[in-house]
Amino acid sequence: MSADTCIAYFGLRIEISDDEIEGIERRSDQRVAAARRAGLKYYFGNFGGLQERYLMFVGDQLGLMGLENSEAISVSLEDIQERMDKTKAKLTEAGFEGAPSLHLQWHPDI
Repeated sequence: MSADTCIAYFGLRIEISDDEIEGIERRSDQRVAAARRAGLKYYFGNFGGLQERYLMFVGDQLGLMGLENSEAISVSLEDIQERMDKTKAKLTEAGFEGAPSLHLQWHPDI
């Protein structure tokens, strides 16, 4: 059984098309491989519920909150700055384009 989750990520949020889902699930997608080689985390799922909106987050997973995860997360200013700097460098090293951001995203369990 799973439950609704709120994810906290620093990095990139990527919209995923229907034809990309299988590659991500099989870990054969080039972005998944690049993230893993660079030591980055990724999180993928249907964030649209019944309307199916697939997203993938690549970067540093700050936390997962919900009934089956943490109740809260707390990160010091010094720690978050260090993690953001390292993640930005790893994203560049892995060939990802775009400016990383802090993402807080609700992931409904459907």
